[in-house]
Amino acid sequence: MLTSRTFTGPSFFFLSVRWGSALLLGAVLVSSLGGVQRAAAQQSAFEEAKQKYQFAEYETATSLFQKVADNQQADMALRRDALRYLARTYIARGQKGNARSAIQELVGTNPPTDYLNPDVEPPAVMDIYYRVRKEQRGDYSVQEQQGLQTLAVMDFSNNSITRREDYQGLSKGLPSIMINHLTGGTDLQVIERERIEWLLNELKLQKQGDKVDQSTAVRTGKLLGANAVVFGSFIATENQMNVSARVVKVETGEVLFGDQVRGKPDEFFSLIKELSQKVTKSINVEMEETKLGSEQTKSLDAMMAYSDGLSLLEAGKYREAQGKFKQALEYDDSFAKARKKMKSLKPMVASLSADNENASSSSME
Repeated sequence: MLTSRTFTGPSFFFLSVRWGSALLLGAVLVSSLGGVQRAAAQQSAFEEAKQKYQFAEYETATSLFQKVADNQQADMALRRDALRYLARTYIARGQKGNARSAIQELVGTNPPTDYLNPDVEPPAVMDIYYRVRKEQRGDYSVQEQQGLQTLAVMDFSNNSITRREDYQGLSKGLPSIMINHLTGGTDLQVIERERIEWLLNELKLQKQGDKVDQSTAVRTGKLLGANAVVFGSFIATENQMNVSARVVKVETGEVLFGDQVRGKPDEFFSLIKELSQKVTKSINVEMEETKLGSEQTKSLDAMMAYSDGLSLLEAGKYREAQGKFKQALEYDDSFAKARKKMKSLKPMVASLSADNENASSSSME
């Protein structure tokens, strides 16, 4: 015969605690599973948007990136990535105002940990980014990193006499290599040359030709918050290349270092590496060998094509620049910086078509 039994005392208390713990654990597991599923769905939406972007389906990509960026429950890093891509898609569609809004939202994240890389972002996106950062900070200085020295490397002067035009692009290509080397420096922050070029254009400080005088460069370095500025020049012939550099302290104008290296033109990579090491010693910074030049090329033909691409890019000739970066990859398929630059121009080339369409529509109205 079954009888009812009432649980009382310690046994009932511990049984109740067990049941309560089991229910709580179940709720936590369900909540956790739901969070994992939501995160997976958000990541899936982002990947779908990236795929649309890669296939130049910019309108659809814009909508998908916007959904991820607007999702307050999405991971912040994922939302930041969505905002970066969103700015690119707006540029591709010729909508700079909307691109600016995306960058403003990105910079407004707290803290704004995203650092936009000019090697992978379209020039128009970087232009907006620099402007927004300037407006936010109230000055042109870079985001300071405590304990680091800040260095600005100016474009090199081309002092070649023979085949001067052939080597002209190296005035931008050689400092690009040096910057890549210097980023391996311990306790050293190197300002990207794109930001320097932007500031020179912003303040109309660029001098005639490819040369920037010392007073202008020092002023530029001071505005950017640099401790020192590097000036370089080179002379290239068929059989020899001379590359020189000097380091000037921004605060006092004192020359901290001046030297040159010589070798054959196809030894340019080693020459810049040697000169970079001398520069870092002059400002008491050590370099980490493992990081040096990891994305660069040792092919002179590839570097010259890449350098010409940089010149065309800054002249706003995006299709031609893209072609030069592609040519650089044909000389050296492992040239990572050239590949990044080529891909970064995709939205800019698309924007040319978008601008033409908008102009045609306006003329028909």
